[in-house]
Amino acid sequence: MSVSARNLLPCLVLAGGLLSAGCSSDEGSTGASRAAVVANYSANLYRAYSDSVDDAQAFQAVITAFLADPTDATLGAARDSWLASREHYMRTEGARFYDGPIDGTKENYEALLNSWPLDEAFIDYASKDGVVNEDVGIVNMPELLPEITAEGLAKLNGSDDEPENVSVGYHAVEFLLWGQALKDVGPGERPATDYALDGPSKNPDRRADYLKVAVEGIISDLSAVRDAWKPAASYRVEFEKDANQTKTLTNIFTGLAKFSKGELGSQRIGAAYESKHRHDQHDCFSSETLVDYERDALGIQAMYLGNYGSNDGPGLDQLVKAADPTLDADLKKKLQASIDAIKDIPTPFEDAIAGDDDSPGRKKIQAALTALSEQGDAFGAAAHAIGLTIQVDDPEQ
Repeated sequence: MSVSARNLLPCLVLAGGLLSAGCSSDEGSTGASRAAVVANYSANLYRAYSDSVDDAQAFQAVITAFLADPTDATLGAARDSWLASREHYMRTEGARFYDGPIDGTKENYEALLNSWPLDEAFIDYASKDGVVNEDVGIVNMPELLPEITAEGLAKLNGSDDEPENVSVGYHAVEFLLWGQALKDVGPGERPATDYALDGPSKNPDRRADYLKVAVEGIISDLSAVRDAWKPAASYRVEFEKDANQTKTLTNIFTGLAKFSKGELGSQRIGAAYESKHRHDQHDCFSSETLVDYERDALGIQAMYLGNYGSNDGPGLDQLVKAADPTLDADLKKKLQASIDAIKDIPTPFEDAIAGDDDSPGRKKIQAALTALSEQGDAFGAAAHAIGLTIQVDDPEQ
C-alpha cells in the first residue's frame, strides 16, 4: 500500500483493522467539496436503484409470458431475463454495512433481496444423496403457507433461526427457474413442464404462484430502497445534511471497504474457495457467478470515481487526491486490479474452485481474493487520509 508519510504521520493510528485520523479537508485542490461528493453519491444510488426497479419490472413481464406458456423457449427467455435483471442492482452493493436503506436494522431489504446460500428443500422438491423428494418445500407443503403471498413468503424467510431457510429474493427465483445444479459443472436443468398444469410435476399451480409472487416481492423491496434515495426523502435529506459530511463519508467508505474485503472477498468468493462446494457460490443454480462478481467490482470502482451510467460527477477520488495524490493513484490501481483478477478467473466458477491449490483456477481465485483484500485496506487508508475513522475488518475476522 502506497501511503504518503508526510501527510499521514501526524494523524494515523492503526490497530486491529481500525484506521483513524485527525486530519481533514472540506475542499481540496480539485475544487470538489464534501457536500458535492455526497450529493453525487446519493444521486447515483437513486439512479441505480431506479434502474434496478425497471430491470425487475421488465423481468416480471418475461415471467408473465413464461407462466402463460411454459415451454423450453419461454423458460430460456426467463432465465436470460433473470440475469439481466441483476445488472444494476449489483452495481449498488458497495452501499452497504452502514445501516442504510438497503440493510438497515428496521427493514433489512438486502436479506429479502439477495440472501444466499439457500436450502432448496425449503422451497420446492429437491434431491438429496441421489433421491428426489417431491413432497418438501413451500411449493409442496400447503400447511406451511396455504396461500402464497409476498407477506407470507417474507415471514418465512430465515424462519426457525436457519439462515438457509431463504424463501424470497433473487436466488429463490433463480432456483425456481433453474432447479438444483446436480452436476459438477453447469446450471440446473429444471424442465419447463414443472409449470405446466398438465405436466408430470406436482403442484405446478403453486409453483407458478410462488414464482409470480416472488418477483413481485423483488419489485416491492427494490422500490422501497429506491424511494429512500429520492431527492426529498427523509433518509436522503438527513444523509446529505451531515455537518462537514464526516459521518456520511465514514459510512460511504465503510461500505466500500467492508464490501470489498469482507462480503465480496472473504464471503462470496472466499467461502466457495475454502469449501470447494458449488452450493456456496453466489449464483450456483444458474452458474452465472462470475458475471455478478464482476458487476460488484465495477460498481465499487464507479462509486469511488463518482460515476454511474452517463453521469461523471465529483467522486470520493477527488477528496482523496487532494489529501494524498499517491494514495488516490494507488487505490485506483487496486480497483482495476480486482476487476481484472475477477475477469481472469476461468469459467465456470464451480470448476475453478475444484482441484488443489496449485490448479490454474484456484490460483486465479486466490489472486482475486488478495486483490479485494488489498483494495479494502486501501479504502481504509484513503478514509483516514481525509480525516475519517473506519473499521475495515470485523472484530471476529
